[in-house]
Amino acid sequence: MRFFCWQVTTVRKENGRQLMDALGMVTSLGLSMAAAVAIGLLAGRWLDGVLGSSPWATVAGIILGMAAGLWSVYKRVLHK
Repeated sequence: MRFFCWQVTTVRKENGRQLMDALGMVTSLGLSMAAAVAIGLLAGRWLDGVLGSSPWATVAGIILGMAAGLWSVYKRVLHK
């Protein structure tokens, strides 16, 4: 009986570690995607202010930020 209890405890600890590793990776991927889009948005808004081209640079910045974020997520997922 003692061996079985030790085994169950060990399995729970391992599952907890795997869960925390997975949550950490998902959080990291989400934050990197959000940061890339935010940087694209801010750069586009700044460029719109400089050029006076109302929403077009902002839209382009958001699209480029999304592409950069997706590329970053893609590279991280393939590395893991």
